[in-house]
Amino acid sequence: MEAWQRPEGYWLATSRAYPDSPGWSEQEQQEVAMLREKERGLTGVILTHAFWGEVAGPERLDARSQLKHALEREDGEGQEAA
Repeated sequence: MEAWQRPEGYWLATSRAYPDSPGWSEQEQQEVAMLREKERGLTGVILTHAFWGEVAGPERLDARSQLKHALEREDGEGQEAA
């Protein structure tokens, strides 16, 4: 990414300059591509799991939302999968 400067008074009272980004190395690019592919694969596994067929349509959205936050629960329930 090319260098750029935030104008004074834009967001904050002071201006700020950002230097050219060196970009990602070839290794970093490959690692990001690998992780994104893994994420896509895992998303497919989760979305097509047989469990979702057992959850009624209206409750499915809430169940998926709860799954996103399962590890944050204070009572520890749902953490054994981690």
